[in-house]
Amino acid sequence: MKDRQHEQEQDHQQDHQQNHQQETPGTADIEGGSPAEGPACEPAVDETEPTAAESGDGSGPLQAEPELEQLKQQWEQERAELVSRLLRLKADFDNYKRRNEAQIEMIRATANQNLLTGLLPVIDNFERAIAAGEEDSPYLAGVRMIFNQLMECLQKEGLAPVDAVGKPFDPTVHEAVSMEGGPGEDLIVIEELQKGYYYKDKLLRASMVKVAPKQQHEEE
Repeated sequence: MKDRQHEQEQDHQQDHQQNHQQETPGTADIEGGSPAEGPACEPAVDETEPTAAESGDGSGPLQAEPELEQLKQQWEQERAELVSRLLRLKADFDNYKRRNEAQIEMIRATANQNLLTGLLPVIDNFERAIAAGEEDSPYLAGVRMIFNQLMECLQKEGLAPVDAVGKPFDPTVHEAVSMEGGPGEDLIVIEELQKGYYYKDKLLRASMVKVAPKQQHEEE
């Protein structure tokens, strides 16, 4: 009877030791042996490591800034070229406008000059008719009035007579048909045979005059 109880106690102790060994890991497992079975531990993520956007690997704002700067420089260059081209076009247009206006003015002046040159014989005939008329004649008064109106209109367009009588002889504007005295003497115009005219400081026709020495004319 006692032997049977002693065997049961030994069996109970052996079961208790086996259960304790199963629950407690061995020394080999703790000191570097085979790891115990269970869920694998994932490595912790270091939150202080820079991300791809912050590390400048080509996909973040650090790469966008050089691209924007390059685009800005390209835009500034294109803008400068356009402004320069616009200024050149404006200068070319201003030059064309001035040339065109000068050409139009030259054509207008040439046309007026030709017209006035053609009217000079008419003016001469008016002056001859007035010189030949009687002073008290109403007909002469009417002719003189028409002549004055004509001359006012032509003078507004730039026609002006050449001063001759009593002026020093000037071969550039006076055409001497009769000359008294020598070439070394001071000559003046003593009579005007045909009036000369300017058109805007340009000589249309020289005056036909008689010339005499100034001293001789003063003595007379």
